[in-house]
Amino acid sequence: MKTQDWKSKEEAKVLLIGHDPRLQKSDTIADFVLFADYFFRPIPTNQSEKRKFGLAKATFDYLTYLTNHKIRPEQVYITNLCNNSLPHSAKGKTVFIPESEAMKGIENIKNILRKNPSIKIIFPMSLQVNYWLQKLGFYPADIDFVVNSEPRTNGKNHEFPFYQPAKPRTFLTICGNQYKIHGGNQIVIPILHTKHFPLPENFKAYKTCINRIRDYFEKQ
Repeated sequence: MKTQDWKSKEEAKVLLIGHDPRLQKSDTIADFVLFADYFFRPIPTNQSEKRKFGLAKATFDYLTYLTNHKIRPEQVYITNLCNNSLPHSAKGKTVFIPESEAMKGIENIKNILRKNPSIKIIFPMSLQVNYWLQKLGFYPADIDFVVNSEPRTNGKNHEFPFYQPAKPRTFLTICGNQYKIHGGNQIVIPILHTKHFPLPENFKAYKTCINRIRDYFEKQ
């Protein structure tokens, strides 16, 4: 099954790039990326549906917070680096996105940008997504980041493939930085995944990164 991109309700200003459609503890595959459609529906009463709404709301609340209320939910276009359902990872691990799927995802992202020239900001979420975007040349690579974020062989070759970087905590070196895509003027700002908003205690090291993003939008 394939998850569909969420096309912005109004002229898109921001492109948010998620990981893949597979929920870590469920076989559910969203019709639209991050269940974004639920945000624009009446709040559900069913518990399962409420969780989907909760993820969608957290996503849009996160972007509103990061951009200092300069971007509204209606101006956000959302895709995943991989919109195809991938196998479950080993328990407690991150789903591994194969290079072939990442390449397809980048072509989809380029197509979105061609069709939506109003998009000026790109927020790719999570370590693996940004690893592939740099490795495959979508935006300028920080060589140390790419080398240290290389997927370990034992993970990608596992019976239930998972992503584990060569070294830990590499995302801190790029989170909140600004880059320009190759061949375009859109600004890329790597961010944590929406599941980490609000910041849990063990992610407090990222507070400086988030404040740097908010300061940038405050000045816009």
